[in-house]
Amino acid sequence: MLRMFLDFLVEDAFKNPSSLTPYTEEMAKEIDELLKGVAID
Repeated sequence: MLRMFLDFLVEDAFKNPSSLTPYTEEMAKEIDELLKGVAID
């Protein structure tokens, strides 16, 4: 099931490259802030 989902994402990315959003430093900082204090195993 996961493989089908990932295949769909890759196929969509090739068909619609303009829909992709680059992962930025700002996004990384936002995620770090959201995860602050959250224990991840």
